[in-house]
Amino acid sequence: MKKKFLLLICLFVITAFVGKAQSQKLSGVYGGAQLYTTPFDGMQINNIVFYFRDNGTFNNQLNKADWKTKVSGTYAIKNNMVQLTFQSGAESVKYKLDGNGNLESTVGIKHTLHKIKKVTALPAASYERKTASSSGGMGTGMPNVAAFSSGYLYFDGKGNFSFNRSGIVGMGGDVAGGTIGGKYEKNDKTSGTYKLGDGEITLTFKNGTATKHSFFYSPPNEEDLILLDGEFYFREEGQKSETEQPVVNNNKKEANSTVEGSLPTPAALLNKLRVHYGGEHIDKLTTIKETSTITGDLQAVLLTDIAHNKVRVEIRQHGKLLLVKQLEGNQGWQWVKGASKPLSPDEKSELQLSLYQGVLGLHKKLNSYFLTGTVSRSGDEYMLSFFMNKHKLVYLIGSDYALKGNAYAINEVPNFSVYKNFIQTDGITYPYITESSDGKTTITANISSIEFNPVLTDDNWKAM
Repeated sequence: MKKKFLLLICLFVITAFVGKAQSQKLSGVYGGAQLYTTPFDGMQINNIVFYFRDNGTFNNQLNKADWKTKVSGTYAIKNNMVQLTFQSGAESVKYKLDGNGNLESTVGIKHTLHKIKKVTALPAASYERKTASSSGGMGTGMPNVAAFSSGYLYFDGKGNFSFNRSGIVGMGGDVAGGTIGGKYEKNDKTSGTYKLGDGEITLTFKNGTATKHSFFYSPPNEEDLILLDGEFYFREEGQKSETEQPVVNNNKKEANSTVEGSLPTPAALLNKLRVHYGGEHIDKLTTIKETSTITGDLQAVLLTDIAHNKVRVEIRQHGKLLLVKQLEGNQGWQWVKGASKPLSPDEKSELQLSLYQGVLGLHKKLNSYFLTGTVSRSGDEYMLSFFMNKHKLVYLIGSDYALKGNAYAINEVPNFSVYKNFIQTDGITYPYITESSDGKTTITANISSIEFNPVLTDDNWKAM
């Protein structure tokens, strides 16, 4: 019974790029990223890049034309501690220089910076830039937050490139082959030739326009990415799209096309899923209480009342209440840091959509929208898409009729969740673990307890 919410949560580290630092001076580009969510702002990705010079200066703005000479501040190394002082007056930052030459954070959100290489040649590959949306999820006990807008770059290894921006309307996650599904809506496709220089790349487009950018590389046996203007582009694995053949042929049919008659109907998929996950046992559900533990020492409690169309989520850290969101019908409120206010229209939609996802979405009182859906293929999997109050919601279903994940979009902002380690309680099979991922880093949430049909009193739904 997967449900999604704007919540939370986690500290997590994307890091990479093995390198070696000098004992008293640093030289070259070091980078890493923090991937985390907060109860108040949703998921955040903070890319961190520093270009260190052996004269004791650094620059953290690699998107500037003068990035090689621009000075953002100075650094000093003492007892393997690197102290960074910013010219802007921003708070000084300290990193620990470890035995492998990496820079490890010493305060705040933990992260590690690694050295990234200059290159004179590139292999053929597609790369994707991902930025997280402010969104969250929770359901069948697992909060799960992840959604990304993307930019795609393809290099053919022979001097040609294609650039393509798009939005994910499917899903991705940590399953066999990496990305578990997804289709891409493409626009503004451009292409041309590229030439590599000293930590730079020059892109010359077909209309003759040429642009120069800072450019560094981490090979597949390391972190498998490129750094363009200080932005992280991760190499796509196990997925082919038109961006992988732009220079050769832009008119091929999409790989996801299929003969309509070969696809199961929404009713057939629903029946298979209901048999798989509990059938009439799901239909007996009236109320649910789920408690989850999440990376970052956070606890989430979710209350659902199906009959009265009510949902409530509470987030705590070390026992301290941080956030409450509640929706009843079309009316809702939230409590944050001691202050209450109404839910925004998007927050209402997000809570409403939570009832129509995962195992809970198979309930006989909730599956009417599922039956109106459209079925398509995503590789060997099925994608069933339907609209609920103008919002698109997607089920990803395996060829064995296993529930793999869900996605939805509100105001064209997509979100996805991936389910793992299903267990059974009271005849209902549900995922014990849900993972949210940007394709490189995963946030994990686990059920600590779940109650089916608990008695929920007015105290459980009291306003803050």
